[in-house]
Amino acid sequence: MKVNDNIIADIRRFNRFYTNRLGVLDRHVLDTGYSLTEARVIIEIGIMEQCIANNLVDILEIDRSYMSRIIAKLYKDGLLIKKKITLDNRTSLISLTSKGTALYNQLNEKSDEQIVRLVQGLSQKEIKDIHASMLLIQQKLNRLEKI
Repeated sequence: MKVNDNIIADIRRFNRFYTNRLGVLDRHVLDTGYSLTEARVIIEIGIMEQCIANNLVDILEIDRSYMSRIIAKLYKDGLLIKKKITLDNRTSLISLTSKGTALYNQLNEKSDEQIVRLVQGLSQKEIKDIHASMLLIQQKLNRLEKI
């Protein structure tokens, strides 16, 4: 299927616009001292409460060795607990420490505040329109994964 060059350009322009608005390319996300990828790892572990590294690799689609380096850094920073799984000594169950949970909560709070600032000044109808558009984009693109 051929996609119109103007559509491609518009989608790419929107992606650049949105990533700039959210500051996702900033060296440290939401003034935490952690990169976007590191913050996403913390958030995913916080959501799951405990997991193994392979869960994170699959969810975030990150290279295993890169994930290993991120987990080692977060562990060194005192944000993660690793417990060996008795059946397989090579695999560790990962969860957040109290310091990691505090950072997870901070990331969630600051992310919520960021979205409030993003839509500040828009009418309720405009906010609902943006929300509906985002859900539609997600629905359409998620459908492709099932094919």
